[in-house]
Amino acid sequence: MLSSAGRSRRPEHVRPLRTLTGHTDTVRCIAFFPDNRRIASSSWDNTVRVWDVETGLQTREPFTGHTDVVRSVAVSPNGEKIASVSEDRTLRVWSVSSGELAYEPVDGHASGLWCVAFSPDGRRIATTGDNTIRLWDTDTGDLVAGPFRSHNGNLYALTFSPDGLEIASVANDKTVRICDSDIGQMLLGPMEGHDNDVRCVAYTPDGRHLVTAADDGTIRVWDVITGEQVGEPMKSYANIITSIAISPDGAFLATAGPHIVMQVWNLDTRQVAGLPLRHANDVSCAAFSLDGRYLVGGCCDFRIWIWDADVIRQPSPDAPPPLPKAEPFPLIQSPKTAQTLHPSRQL
Repeated sequence: MLSSAGRSRRPEHVRPLRTLTGHTDTVRCIAFFPDNRRIASSSWDNTVRVWDVETGLQTREPFTGHTDVVRSVAVSPNGEKIASVSEDRTLRVWSVSSGELAYEPVDGHASGLWCVAFSPDGRRIATTGDNTIRLWDTDTGDLVAGPFRSHNGNLYALTFSPDGLEIASVANDKTVRICDSDIGQMLLGPMEGHDNDVRCVAYTPDGRHLVTAADDGTIRVWDVITGEQVGEPMKSYANIITSIAISPDGAFLATAGPHIVMQVWNLDTRQVAGLPLRHANDVSCAAFSLDGRYLVGGCCDFRIWIWDADVIRQPSPDAPPPLPKAEPFPLIQSPKTAQTLHPSRQL
């Protein structure tokens, strides 16, 4: 029998604060409310649910009505409405207070919908489906702009810029594009570099960069002015990345895909950050709370896993060890130059 000293040490890991149980199929998308206490989730079980993060309980009965997978869910900036889109080709907008639809289901796309997002001012809702982007009035459900056709393939995801003037989108044509959110004119792109379908896109909080992830297992950062890729791509554990989330301070990126570990990256160093966040099954989606306190993962075990975001600030076992402290030595400058070089800051 091996002594404890002879056993190999198991990798250090942490436990979630709690897990939320109620969905009856894979959790597909998660969105935080502005109060940072509640989350909305959507699932392959065709429902949308609202949860209290502190108690782990649902705040009301599930929102039902979709007849197929609910792929994406978003919460309005004022927290009063939830928007959900489904493979059933409809956008549904719900009143959080009553639990009822704000108006009749909105159709218009010719195929299943993939993604939904509120504009930063909450006045418009953007959706993707049938290779187009469409914008709807939040209060009435009327079409206010679109359809915009900016890609040569199926659009998987979109996001508004922080100022609401632009929409970035990604598709199975392997490209990233930015268009004007009012008239749909393409402003930048196609940005090329991924080797497979691009599934995820997010602006950094300062609006200067886009982060994308694809079925090639890479995460790439782009300059939104030049369209150039910034630094080298990051390579995920998972060959496919289905969701990304950026912390409110712009320091960290969480990725989800067909792997039990939600991977978190330091966007400055491009190194894996924190301790491994291990789930019971593949992680399908990720979200940070708006105050940066929580990191949440939706899982193929039908549960939502709530993590204390402080764990991502702890040293990662995958990160390179720190350099040993060197003794001070006198600086000797070349007689030909007195330049001092500083490592460039990525992102």
